[in-house]
Order: sequence, then structure tokens, then C-alpha cells
Amino acid sequence: MNAFNQESKKVSSCSQGCSRRQFMMASAGLIAVANLPVFGKSTIDKEQLSELQIKSKIKVGKMYVGIPTPGWPMHQVDLNAEVNRYEQEISKLSEKLADIEFIDVGLVSNKTDLAKAKEKLKDVTGILVLHLTLGTGNLIYELFELNKPVMIFTMPYCGHEWHIVPSWQREGKPVDIVPSSQFADIVEAIKPFRAIQRLMETRILHVNYDEAEPKYCTSIKEKFGTQIISIRLPELQKAYEEASEEEVLADANRWIQEAEKIVEPTNEEIKKAARMYIGMKNLMRNYGAQAITMNCLGMGLIDKNMGYPCLGFVRLNNVLLAGVCEADLKSTMTQLLFSYLVGRTGFVTDPMFDISNSTIIHAHCVAATQMKGPDTEPSPYIIRSHLEDNRGVSLQVRMPVGEKVTMARLIGTDFLLYSVGEAIDSPLEERGCRSKLTVKVENVDNFLYNWSSGLHRVIIYGDHTRDVERYCRLMKIKILREGIDNLHQVEGLLWNPYVHA
Repeated sequence: MNAFNQESKKVSSCSQGCSRRQFMMASAGLIAVANLPVFGKSTIDKEQLSELQIKSKIKVGKMYVGIPTPGWPMHQVDLNAEVNRYEQEISKLSEKLADIEFIDVGLVSNKTDLAKAKEKLKDVTGILVLHLTLGTGNLIYELFELNKPVMIFTMPYCGHEWHIVPSWQREGKPVDIVPSSQFADIVEAIKPFRAIQRLMETRILHVNYDEAEPKYCTSIKEKFGTQIISIRLPELQKAYEEASEEEVLADANRWIQEAEKIVEPTNEEIKKAARMYIGMKNLMRNYGAQAITMNCLGMGLIDKNMGYPCLGFVRLNNVLLAGVCEADLKSTMTQLLFSYLVGRTGFVTDPMFDISNSTIIHAHCVAATQMKGPDTEPSPYIIRSHLEDNRGVSLQVRMPVGEKVTMARLIGTDFLLYSVGEAIDSPLEERGCRSKLTVKVENVDNFLYNWSSGLHRVIIYGDHTRDVERYCRLMKIKILREGIDNLHQVEGLLWNPYVHA
């Protein structure tokens, strides 16, 4: 925190800023707020936004496959003892599997067992196959008749069914395999099922003058089950105006008390930003939505005496809901996918290149303060205006550095632009959007030459290559590796020659 304070002094316009204590004492309109309680950073957003979270259990079929005299792992196998051993180990993972409801069909050793199992597996999201012995490939293959994604977990020495999985994948079967000596990797194996079911249950609010593109909405609904609901500016205005004054003041107080510094915004502007958050939260509750994206600048919110949604988006993103700028549905879908798949939110950005040091600088005026998950320590921030018009309120967040990050964007329903780099700096620079992250990449020239499908990309902390590959295989999504693949040869990408999200 001290390093952040010292570096923030380099920001030229901050010389006109004030401390949060000075700001509160000087702001008559918020004097009463100072007496309100300050809530714990790690719990308040979870509590306030809990009603928006999807709480259903992820339905996962669980099936053991093995035969008593297989050859591998040995001539004879006590299958019941093996199942008991696995069950004891799985019980140790209960905390990480708290949102999973296993539909357990037990041990399958022959076609009679399989027929009974298939009846029980018709309504699951995906099927976890726990592979015990050699000689079980035919039993696994028949599961594809259910048209459910199948994930196989196999330990060393259990058999060689792993080597026929690529052939099944070439046939277009929704199957993948996790070969590991660690039972904890069962948690990794079923991650795609969580993302699949959560996206099926998700609703996105799209706020603009016009409705979202019908063809895109239909294709997303058909592929992922996600429902996109278009609402117009008057409905947003109504929710804004009806926001509870008590909630607005409490939220504004939290931002002020937790900030390192306040620069441009006035007390009234911070209240308007808080009011927009409360209004959005209420809209999402009314529609049963988990995400909202709006044409924040294009609808003239400030000119209509409203606040920007930037601060509210941060609240949502910190708890793995989604608040996304510029009515960008592609980035919204990308962020939701990763939130459900790996439990981390996204930073939707306007990237810039610096070939002198092989970096891409990602910048936007909305960055979550808990990019590494809801239970992590928040990053420090300065309260600023929105950069492009120097109006309203946004945050300048000092983001974590010195670790791997993923860059991605879901294009339509069949392509995922994807790469991994290393976050090396979070510059406090007055040019460009408020929050920035400098990411070092390999083959920077290939990124530049192959850039397509709009400006925005979504940054997620961590290298999630394995999780992404498993999910995309099951969902028949082609991964396009930016910086590596020649994307000019790919049909279906967008190459419009103008700046667009």
C-alpha cells in the first residue's frame, strides 16, 4: 500500500487531489455518511450480491468402469475395494466439490450394468468416468449415445484407454481425459461441467438504445443456453432514480473510506456512481440476471444527470458476476466463461502494442480490485474521473504483477482467441484509460499482424490453458492462439477496418 501511495504522487493531476479524510470533511453532502458503518471488504459484496448468484448444484454423473480380470492394472482386481478407495479420497475433496451433486451410478462392468446406468444419467450436465481397468473402452464409448460431455479420470497403471480418446475426439465425440496420480485432479476434471451448466443458467442484461443483435442472441442461446435480455435506457433511468438513498450513501462511503486517494470526482459524482450500482443491482435482481453490459458512453448518461456504471461493475466483477463496458456481449460471454470455469473475473481492455519490449499494454477504466478471486486481498485504488471525457467516476487500480495472465475473447460460438503472457507492470500513466496492465508476450509481431475481431480482449489472471482446452473440446470450440496461429486463414473472424469493441 505504501508503494502505491508513493508511486501515485507521480501522477500529475493527483497534485490537485486530496486524501479521503480531507474529501469527506470537505464534502457537506456526505458528512452524514461518515457515521455509517464500514463493512468488511471481503464479505460485504458477497452478502449484498448473494441474491444474484446462481445457487443450483452442478449435476455430474459419476460412473466407475472396470472388469475383474483385466490384465492391467493386474490379472485380478478387487473392484469393490477400488471403488471404496476412490470414494474415501473423493470425500476428502468435499469442500472443493460443495456445489456438485453427484448422480452416482456405481460400478459398471458389463452392458447390463451400463444400461441401468444410462437411465440414471439422462439429466446430468456431464459424466465423470472413473477408469479402473483395461478392457473398458466399449463401455465408455456407449455413453456417447446420451449426448452428454464425458470426462475420464484415470490413474497410472489402470490401463491404456487413454490412447483411444484422441480417436474419439476426431469423431466429434464430447470427451476428454485427465490422467493423473493425484485424486485432487478430479476437481480439475469436472471444471468444464461447472462452466457448461452455469452458462446454461445465466441471463445477461444488454442496455442500449437498440436491442442486441437477434442472430447473435439466438446463436448464443442455442449453443450455451445463455439468455440475453435487451432493455432500454428509460428502464435503467427508472431503476437509477428509485435506488434506496440509504444504500447509495453506504456504498459511496465504502468507496471513499477504502480509497488511497480521490482526485477529480466530487462527492455528488461518487453518489451518482453508487446510485447507478444500486439501480443496476435491482434491475439484475428483477430479471434474475448474473451479468449486465451497457453502452455507457454512447447513451449520454452524464448528460442525463446519471452516473457511470464503472464502480458498480467493479462490485459485480469482484464476486464473479459480470459488469462489462460498451454493451460488449462477446467480452461479457468471455468473462462469464472464465468466471465459471476457473473462478476468476476478467479485465476487459483496450490493448496497445510496444514492440520495443515485446509487450501489450491493456487499459480500461473498469478493473476489478479482486482480479484473483473473491477471497483474495483487494488491490489498492485511486478514485478518478472516466478518462476519455474527464467526467463521472472510475477507479485507477494498481493491479498485481509478476505472474502469468491469460488473454481471450470468445468470437461467436465456435472460436476462442487465446494467449498467455506475463504481467510485468501496472503503470500509473495519465495517458490512456485509468487502469493498466503491461503484459510481456512472445511473438509480439504475430499478435499485431493477426489482430482481428474487434479491439477488446479479456485478461484473466493465471495460465488456464488446460482448463480452456478441456472445455473447448467438450463444447466444440476451436482455440485460435494469438501470437502463434495465422488467423488470416481462418474463416469466420471479423476484419472490419475501424476501431470497434
